[in-house]
Amino acid sequence: MRLLASLFALLLIAPLSMADETSPSPFEQDYAAMTVVDAALAEALAEEKRLLLVFGANWCHDSRGLAAHFQDAELADTLADHYVTRFIDVGWRDQNQDVIRRFGVAALYATPMVMVIDPADETLLNRDEREAWGRAASTPVEAARAYFARWAGDVPRAGGVVESSLIYQAMMIEVELFEDEEGDRLAAAYLDIGRWRALPEAERPENFMALNDEVDEWRRELPRQVDQQRSAARSMVINALTEIAGDEPVSADTVAVLDRQNPDLNLVFQPHQSERW
Repeated sequence: MRLLASLFALLLIAPLSMADETSPSPFEQDYAAMTVVDAALAEALAEEKRLLLVFGANWCHDSRGLAAHFQDAELADTLADHYVTRFIDVGWRDQNQDVIRRFGVAALYATPMVMVIDPADETLLNRDEREAWGRAASTPVEAARAYFARWAGDVPRAGGVVESSLIYQAMMIEVELFEDEEGDRLAAAYLDIGRWRALPEAERPENFMALNDEVDEWRRELPRQVDQQRSAARSMVINALTEIAGDEPVSADTVAVLDRQNPDLNLVFQPHQSERW
């Protein structure tokens, strides 16, 4: 029975491995990335298209999976008509950090990371959705078609009653500052891990694997905490507005009252605790 089970497992694994070998490998390491991005921005501006940057690596199953989706005929037409696309290699998340920072992001959390950029002012349009393709290989191509078709069009601006509150906006700035500070620390950790990984095993820190695991957990936990803080801020503001409004619907006048009152709504941030970073 064990032999049959092992053979069955191999049959399940084999198609995935074969698919990997046939997937495109578009991420080049010997690549002047910033120069390429400058040229791509100019091209996108001249052609009135969006710049699409895909940060990933050929070792990454999901990076290659997204590149495989890009070969779908319908999606390929969308990309050709609306985007200038470039693939940026990130090594072990330690390379081309200057390109990532150029568009206001301190560190990537997973590969691939996708940036949709307005070339006119270099605005990152999909900031809150840039990490959406971390499981691209297992995401249906239909989802990719819908995603890139949506970002090819007019980008809706967030504009509800809650978003109009100055209190809410200030809390969102707090979250962004926390993410930037933690992202800078995480990016520095990536550099160390990448440097140690390039060394012979005997020359790495004795606790290299523990440090590597720490950074992996950190990069997963940080976006979770950021999402939680955004949700907490929204809930706090909604509760405060509801309390002011009473039995009346929340309106722009309610928001004005809240902002004048300037209540003490505090978010609790938990920076990563590390003996190394």
